[in-house]
Amino acid sequence: MITIIIDGYNFIFNSYFKINVKSEKLQKLRDDTVNFLSKYYNVKRNKVIVVFDGYNTLELSESKYVLQNIEVIYSKKDEKADDVIIRLAKGCENSIVVTNDNEIRRSVEGINCSCMSPEEFKILAGNIINGDYNGIAPYSAPDEDWDMPNRKKKGNPHRLSKKERLKIKKIKKI
Repeated sequence: MITIIIDGYNFIFNSYFKINVKSEKLQKLRDDTVNFLSKYYNVKRNKVIVVFDGYNTLELSESKYVLQNIEVIYSKKDEKADDVIIRLAKGCENSIVVTNDNEIRRSVEGINCSCMSPEEFKILAGNIINGDYNGIAPYSAPDEDWDMPNRKKKGNPHRLSKKERLKIKKIKKI
């Protein structure tokens, strides 16, 4: 079973910009996200953890809830969600982190976790929920007119890198 760790606000907004949203609208967006992920869970039964930033709260400890079989975590005061995601990824051997944050990506790829953008995951999970998912499309080599850099590479030029093969292997399990 794969553990999918999702950067909550990054998943909702898909950007790095601070968006001013009233708290009741933000709560609705969080609830919609949990509902979407719950539908995914009901089909695939992979463990899903959503981490939201509780950085500016007065909570002295991390808040954990289970809503519709989705584990929801709010970071504690003066701790970013990024730190929680990295800690969780280090604790889970077989995990995929869903985020656009480059700092998180670099940290978790160093410990052999795969990363996926929120857009990719939304498309993949949406297809799974709708029953349209038939697996990953096979890798196709680039066209012959594609220019290779003038350097001598070792290994099979038609084979994906180890990191990409690991990512595809984990995505197939999703």
